Amino acid sequence: MTIETTTGVRVILWYRTPEHDVAGLAETYRQIGEHLAGTPGMVSSELLVSRDEPGVLMVTSRWRTEEDLQRWVHSDTHRHTTPLRPYLDTGRARPWETFSVVSET
Repeated sequence: MTIETTTGVRVILWYRTPEHDVAGLAETYRQIGEHLAGTPGMVSSELLVSRDEPGVLMVTSRWRTEEDLQRWVHSDTHRHTTPLRPYLDTGRARPWETFSVVSET
């Protein structure tokens, strides 16, 4: 079975940090966001913290197209995300996932 997708890509990155360092991770995310503002094709980005496990966080980003995402991933500006790498939740099988939009309302 093939599922038709619409235009749009979502990326989820999972992070884990001690609860006392959530503010530090949030500040790092804010600083990175300043560098990424206006990135062609990026629609939005959010940092979310789990209400059940405060040391578990995720970044979700919305991209217009897969091509926009790949262009950014292979650009020099992608390196601005390096300060978040130590926080990646490597206890997961994959600390990041990419999704195609199937439906929107």
